[in-house]
Amino acid sequence: MNLKLAPNFHIKELVPESIFDQFSANEPFLVALFDDKALITLQALREQFGSTYVNTWHLGNDIGMHFRGYRPLHCNVGARCSYHKLGMAFDCNFTKVSAEEARQYILKNPQQFPHITAMEGQVSWLHFDVRPADWDGIRVFNP
Repeated sequence: MNLKLAPNFHIKELVPESIFDQFSANEPFLVALFDDKALITLQALREQFGSTYVNTWHLGNDIGMHFRGYRPLHCNVGARCSYHKLGMAFDCNFTKVSAEEARQYILKNPQQFPHITAMEGQVSWLHFDVRPADWDGIRVFNP
């Protein structure tokens, strides 16, 4: 089955292997895991920066990443109340630009990414989320 949530992403890129194995036959369930604003933003990032990756477990490498998109509630990776667990956050890397270059571009061009409300700074990946915010613009937080 070829499940897609955004035009240039496959579900395997966005959920851990265990979730894919358990629910791949139920496309509506998997689609419901994600906030539309997060998916729109993820697609906009790929359109702006080219090749973008989130999870890589499906590529068969030894260091395949599992929890850079959706994280199950019982997941111990990241913060206890992570927006990943609500389908509102992604961690991305790009092949053509560094995470810092992407962060700076987004901060200079927020109108291109109107749903981003927060990004993590000082890390080698681009974490963005679309959390409800009581501030204007994009807040950058550090680990």
